[in-house]
Amino acid sequence: MKEKIKIPKEIISLYTKVFPLRNIRKTLQPTPAVYCFWWIGNKEFFSKNTEKRISLKGPKGRFFKLEHKMWFPKELPYIPLYVGKTTKLKDRISKHLLISYSKRVHLKPKNYKKVKPHNTVCQLRAGIEHIFPNEKEPKSLILDNIGLSFLDIFRKEAVSERFYLENFAIGYFRPWFNLDCER
Repeated sequence: MKEKIKIPKEIISLYTKVFPLRNIRKTLQPTPAVYCFWWIGNKEFFSKNTEKRISLKGPKGRFFKLEHKMWFPKELPYIPLYVGKTTKLKDRISKHLLISYSKRVHLKPKNYKKVKPHNTVCQLRAGIEHIFPNEKEPKSLILDNIGLSFLDIFRKEAVSERFYLENFAIGYFRPWFNLDCER
């Protein structure tokens, strides 16, 4: 008999309290948190209009071709895009969005290769620009269709708690932009 995994209440709150980015980004605080970006726009639009192929660089510089699937748990109300952790939520979200740029920040991917990020923490913006390669001004797409959820219940020193909660959420939600290859 297969035993069902018990989902911690913290993980459940990450997908039941999702706020549109357009409404929340200016009210964020610089607190430690685990957070998740979600596609809260039309799921059919997302499914039909996204580039699902990606090529990831692996061991010895070899590239591995993968295809994103709609492999998210069925109980999730939105499509998970990226899960992360931080000691300063407001700053981290700002660096992910690069909202001062209306136009593309990253070059259109060639041969489906994962784009090289503008900074070390802009996985959301890089991911959006990868899966919407023909979007010339992704800022509006992001503000109109992306939501954010977060848990800011941690002390700054609670490094291990944030680490394990982030990893559990990644394993459970299976967000596209957390996908990477071993080196």
